[in-house]
Amino acid sequence: MAFKDMRDFLRMLEEKGQLKQVDIPLNVERGNNELQSLMRHLAEIDGPGLILRNLIGYNTPDIPVIFNPFGTRERTALTLGESDPLEAKKKHAAVLSDESSWHKPVLVDRADAVCKQNVIAKEDISLDKQLPTMWFGKEGASYICGGVVVSEDPETGERNVGWYRLTQFFNADHPTGGSYSEERQKKQLSIFAFWNPPMSHIGLHLAKARALGKPLKIAVAVMCDPAIHLAACTAIPAGHDEYAFAGGLRGAPVELVKAETSDLEVPACAEWVIECTIPPDADDETIGWHSNSVGYYDKVQTFPAIDVDCITHRDKPYWYGTMEMMPPFDHNYIGLMPVEGEVLADLQAKIPEVKDVVVTPNMTYIVQLTVDGARKPHPYFGKFILNAVWGAQGRWGRVAKIVIVVGPDVDPYDLNSVEWAIQTRVQPYSDIIINQSAQAMILDPSAPKGPHGFAVKSEQMGIDALIKVPERFDDYAEVSQADPEKVKQIAEKMQAILG
Repeated sequence: MAFKDMRDFLRMLEEKGQLKQVDIPLNVERGNNELQSLMRHLAEIDGPGLILRNLIGYNTPDIPVIFNPFGTRERTALTLGESDPLEAKKKHAAVLSDESSWHKPVLVDRADAVCKQNVIAKEDISLDKQLPTMWFGKEGASYICGGVVVSEDPETGERNVGWYRLTQFFNADHPTGGSYSEERQKKQLSIFAFWNPPMSHIGLHLAKARALGKPLKIAVAVMCDPAIHLAACTAIPAGHDEYAFAGGLRGAPVELVKAETSDLEVPACAEWVIECTIPPDADDETIGWHSNSVGYYDKVQTFPAIDVDCITHRDKPYWYGTMEMMPPFDHNYIGLMPVEGEVLADLQAKIPEVKDVVVTPNMTYIVQLTVDGARKPHPYFGKFILNAVWGAQGRWGRVAKIVIVVGPDVDPYDLNSVEWAIQTRVQPYSDIIINQSAQAMILDPSAPKGPHGFAVKSEQMGIDALIKVPERFDDYAEVSQADPEKVKQIAEKMQAILG
């Protein structure tokens, strides 16, 4: 199922009762805001997506804000036209594994690109009036959270499309007591590009550009067809086109158009496109506080300040507002599906016994197999799977801090079921692997930090929660559990009484 754009996806959500229009006044001012509390409430009740239209302390009151569109596994599955999260994940993994299913993007005429309906030239840029700003919790700055960032390798010309966050300096609170100049507030942004050392493809592009003494052009496309966002946060190898992968996910080519100030190609369906230059001598600016995806505030971070060259946007555009905090939160699940799909695709390509990979909102990896006990292909198969996760191709397997392997009778989506398997099938010394020299998930606050304030080295734990036949026993106690079909039958029989 191919959505034309984000608006097409929102229309579908509204038809399904999963999107509500909100005119209740909500405060979004720095230091006095309500959106973090609203996000937590929606997460607790599996609440719908919202369109917010009456925000207090908001600099662009005519621009509605999309809020919580991806807030459940089910709504995230709908981005790929599936109602079942497992089916959506399998689709993502299947397309990722088969490049013949990808569709090369197509270039459309500028007149047919809705993202070009309004153009703001560099000399007219004033970000305090032209880009929406809102605050969440104790964050010191307003962050652009819905933008896929397009850049090119300055040596090879290969394209990268990644989902990266940007900082807005307008009305921001400096974390160390300094201040941001009026020029910086109105003309510049900062991008979360981990470049020293490079921790992402845009970081690699920036590191190369700085080594060459060249500027790096980027374009930020805010709110596109959700398949583009899914592709942008999937760690596919450098040199492989995320747009083509997005075409495979959506079943049709992505339509692109040339940027105004560079040769970069951007999604024609975007609500906004912000074109920027990262100068070779760009200042590394201090920002903070920032709320991250593992549920802590980053008090001080350092990222390059970048010049805004041009802004284009649709008529009557929408903005996207979200934050990261203690999981779960809005875009938690659309961020997790590529992680699950990436690891699932790699494992299933070489280990047919892998049935599912579930990553919890707190980034615990659970691998479910189709076999257990004496049916395992060989002894210590669980430990083999643990090492396969850490050695999986892509960005995410190697930074999996905690991995648990379970059998087919354990529901990987139910942490009570997973805990039961650990308590009844694991001996802590014999069935756990500790790796003391691993790459860190960069936001882990418990790991040692590098010079730019993010984690570099970590430790890992793998738990083999399979039945230890034949490793330790000849047979194993039979599980005492009601048959699921008989549970359904008794539920129907008791419906009149229990409801």
